[in-house]
Amino acid sequence: MSEKGLILCVDDEPVNLVILEELLQENYELATATSGAGCLQQVAMRKPNLILLDVNMPDMDGLATCEELKSDPETADIPIIFVSALASKEELMAGYEAGGDDYITKPFSEEILQKKIEIVLASQRARLELKTISDRAAEALMDNLGTTGELGMVVRFLHRCQTANTLDELARDVFDCLREFELDSSLLILDQPQNRVWFSDDIDRPMEYQILESLRGQDRVVRFGTRLAVSSDHATLLVRNLPAAAEKIDRVREHLSILIEAMDTRIHAMHARALLDRRRQAFAQVLDATRDYLGKIDELHGRQKTRLAEIVSALGVELQKSLGGMNLSERQQATLKNIIAAGVAQTESIYDARIEIDERFQGIIDELSRALDG
Repeated sequence: MSEKGLILCVDDEPVNLVILEELLQENYELATATSGAGCLQQVAMRKPNLILLDVNMPDMDGLATCEELKSDPETADIPIIFVSALASKEELMAGYEAGGDDYITKPFSEEILQKKIEIVLASQRARLELKTISDRAAEALMDNLGTTGELGMVVRFLHRCQTANTLDELARDVFDCLREFELDSSLLILDQPQNRVWFSDDIDRPMEYQILESLRGQDRVVRFGTRLAVSSDHATLLVRNLPAAAEKIDRVREHLSILIEAMDTRIHAMHARALLDRRRQAFAQVLDATRDYLGKIDELHGRQKTRLAEIVSALGVELQKSLGGMNLSERQQATLKNIIAAGVAQTESIYDARIEIDERFQGIIDELSRALDG
């Protein structure tokens, strides 16, 4: 796979493929297909990281194409985002039942498309990483049947780890697993605005906190006396009471390495989700502010139009007063009135055009709001 990640774009309308290429070519490697059959052929030649799949296509539509891919073990794990001009509840359910990972409605903004792709790809990477860790645990289980019970504890932790939604839940799952090994431990997780530390017995140890901090710049695995520390990109786990037997120490080291990698993957997923949530919230705030601003513009236009009507009315009164003293013929008076009326009409049309522009901006904001909610 390309380092950028390969995305296969499938749509029977070539202009839609051109739009997708313009939006995504900077961040991803792209391949295209104009039919469901063409999609299957492309996947057979080269497996993409993700597929953007149009729903409404002749012959084999997007739903049938997705079902075909998901029924093949070789392609079942490819994430798929459906792209459609329709987004009813029934259509969303049909996409979900076909095996799709997400659904985006045309027309869509570049930011919404990029965010949905990032979320799906991040979720796919997390699943693959956890699968790799689980596979390692399974291989270790087959290699040493004598450690079946211990590896069972590790596998149970891997399953619990995938469902942890907070750092506190993750720390609790780690300590629950290590208690089954009769190990006392402490855990440091990198977080903002400051790192967080937990102790398996809930007893605060300031010195141990400093030790955990100091271990961040050292090797992945560090042993000192009866203690063993393992570190990952996002966490450090310290065991205080290693067993005496050398073979047991080796097994503990292997188990801790699996645990820390699984934790690291889950922490990364939590941080990514938190970042996306913050960006989503900021985007929603911008939309709200823009909507309020347009409301104020509408109010200003209303006041200006009212003021214009008052000025025109006053002008008409003054004109009637002045025409009598100008010694103008009826034809000249009519011509003068027509000129003034035409000027007023043009002024009003300018205000009407501004209101139409405001309404179009409001429509765009409403579309973005619906996409954000979806």
